[in-house]
Amino acid sequence: MPRLRPFDTISRIAVGLAALVVLCLVTIDALFGLVADPAAREADRRRAVSQVLADQLMVAATRLGEREVQQMLDAFRRRETQALAIVLRPTGAEPVAGSGILQPAGDAGRMHLAVPVQLQGRDWGALELQWQPIPGEGWPQRLLSLSTLWPLLCFLGMTVLLRLYLGRVLNQLDPSGTVPGRVRTAYNSLTEGVMILDEHGRILLVNEAVAQITGRRDVSIGRQIEDIAVFASMRQDDPSRPLPWRMALENAVGVERIRMVIGEGSRARILLVSCAPLGQDLDDPVERRLRRRKGAEGCLVVLADQTSLERAHEQLSRALKDLQGAHEQIRLKNEELFRLATRDPMTGCLNRRAFFEQAGALKERCNLEGRPVAAVMCDIDHFKSFNDRYGHAIGDEVIKAVAGIYNGSAREADLVCRYGGEEFCVLLPDCEEAVALAIADTLRRLVQDTAGDGIDHDPRLTITSSFGVAVTRSTRVGLEALIDQADQALYQSKRNGRNRCTLHEEKVAEPA
Repeated sequence: MPRLRPFDTISRIAVGLAALVVLCLVTIDALFGLVADPAAREADRRRAVSQVLADQLMVAATRLGEREVQQMLDAFRRRETQALAIVLRPTGAEPVAGSGILQPAGDAGRMHLAVPVQLQGRDWGALELQWQPIPGEGWPQRLLSLSTLWPLLCFLGMTVLLRLYLGRVLNQLDPSGTVPGRVRTAYNSLTEGVMILDEHGRILLVNEAVAQITGRRDVSIGRQIEDIAVFASMRQDDPSRPLPWRMALENAVGVERIRMVIGEGSRARILLVSCAPLGQDLDDPVERRLRRRKGAEGCLVVLADQTSLERAHEQLSRALKDLQGAHEQIRLKNEELFRLATRDPMTGCLNRRAFFEQAGALKERCNLEGRPVAAVMCDIDHFKSFNDRYGHAIGDEVIKAVAGIYNGSAREADLVCRYGGEEFCVLLPDCEEAVALAIADTLRRLVQDTAGDGIDHDPRLTITSSFGVAVTRSTRVGLEALIDQADQALYQSKRNGRNRCTLHEEKVAEPA
């Protein structure tokens, strides 16, 4: 269904003036009766002729007889075709003369009239007359009567005349009429909204893009810009800052690309507003300083709609944020997969494959630089007895407790591996024999003193471990050979009574 366009400003003015004039005329007519009511005029005429007939009958009653009175009544009915019945009735008695059949009284003011009759200055009776209804007294007739139609016809006629007259006059006074048509066409071809304001902030020129950007059709020439709701409700990032056009008008300085928002919610539009002051020779420093004190003679306002661009930027930002979130999830998943691929799930130590990949490169790099590398093999003493006596669940807890000590004591560069079952291997870069043996003995003491505390079992379990240490500075000794040397030292610790540390090709280090 097509949308009805509202009246333009000139039509609204014409309707308002016509309504005001007609209201004044109707008020004057009500007070002074400029236009006569035909029904009221007919009622007055009937009363007058009824009074004349009554006066004639008073004279005839004293001189003539009853027959002559009857003839007068019949003659009156023939002359007044609207009279239905006439009766001459003495007070408190039956009628003495009449013409027609008198029906029960209806409307005493219109259809039934009773005119007093006096003889020799005394009340004698009354002349009763019954008339047909006056045409035009019903509602349909009243609506079509002249007294009802003339205000409506007057209003319509005056509206048309005022619209034509004001259209001509206001078009002559329209400031846009002074702008050549080619200039207006050029302004309307711009995609940005353009307005020119006078020194008081009234709109002198506005192009069609302003209505498209603001969504309002009331942005018209001659209006104060702050009186238009869409501009009065504009919001900017700094609420304390004056409106851009006020800054240009009052300070004669230009402002560029001030971000402003109109509307609310999803219908909000984002504009970049630029204003340039207008005046005579504002390039002259003296004139410019003078204008800053007095204000500009006007200003040019440019509205650039950035809604689509900013919404696209917001969508891009949301997409980028979602992409970063997805990337972070992928990174965490990759880390989890890497951990699962390189770590023993029970202890969190490196598995053998990952250990040999990292340890081989680390050993080679240290030995090429002339730095020592130590390998420490660790084995939980009598581990099988834990499984046999307390069950595999307690055995797993023992492995976790010992692995937690190794992982917690390792330096950042050290590599801790669950070598198999209850065996562990620790690679210590930059460690001399004495240092490596001291680290192994520290681990031994920690296992002996604290490993049992982390296992929920009564009585407290006593856990010990044996250690074998091997150190090399040569690239000719491979990683497998170095670990094999540490493993030989470990077996030497077990043969010597367990819970001790042994350095390869060195004497057994007795526990303290």
